[in-house]
Amino acid sequence: MDKSLAAVFVMLWLWFTPAVAAQTEFVVGTEDLNFYPHYDFTSADSQGFANEVLQLFARSYGYQFSFQPLPVKRLYHELDNLVDFIYPDNPNWVKYQGSQASRLFSEPLIYNLGTTLVLPANKQIRLDQFRTLAVIHGFTPTAWLTLRGQYRFKLYEVPNAVSAVNLVLKGELQGADVEYNVAQQVLRQQQQPGALVVADNLPMTRVAFHLSTVRHPQVLQQFNRFLLSHQAEISALKQKYQLTDSLPQ
Repeated sequence: MDKSLAAVFVMLWLWFTPAVAAQTEFVVGTEDLNFYPHYDFTSADSQGFANEVLQLFARSYGYQFSFQPLPVKRLYHELDNLVDFIYPDNPNWVKYQGSQASRLFSEPLIYNLGTTLVLPANKQIRLDQFRTLAVIHGFTPTAWLTLRGQYRFKLYEVPNAVSAVNLVLKGELQGADVEYNVAQQVLRQQQQPGALVVADNLPMTRVAFHLSTVRHPQVLQQFNRFLLSHQAEISALKQKYQLTDSLPQ
């Protein structure tokens, strides 16, 4: 074939061949439990702070996000397989999960306030007096696990925050390892605000919630820029869902 004719052929082929489109549809892996007001992805019409923030980000960049709820212990093994992103995630959780150490993390979206909720009469209870703790199935109470060799307490797994709170309200267990904002929402729903309080002398943690990925670092960078450029909207959503990043004094 003549070289000039071959060149024309190549140009025509490039002209009529559609360009490969950048990926715009992503699956976000989430925990299959109600962690409202932080998030709730258990059904298509569920709402929560993270639900709204992630969808706001997707709309801002022309993406479509679908959410895949998975059991907590399975979720963190599905990056690069079933899902493109995971929320929530944290770099410190990798060592407890045996999952991908290579995953990348966004800047923090919000903070999880890990508290031990007790009856008001037990607000000053000490670790050497404490015996029974409710923990949500699939969650790793890292602050408590470091103390197991020193103190005589037992951990009791429960399916969700409501179960944990109710066991303490009934006096069946001494405390519940439940995120502060989630616990306040449960107590409001049960019309018992203030019925449980944060124990002063028991473990508390403040852990950042991140978006993570293996394959899409460029989208993660866009998410970081979004967190900076949409601070007013994100703050308004925190207020809407009565979320606090730090314990009240």
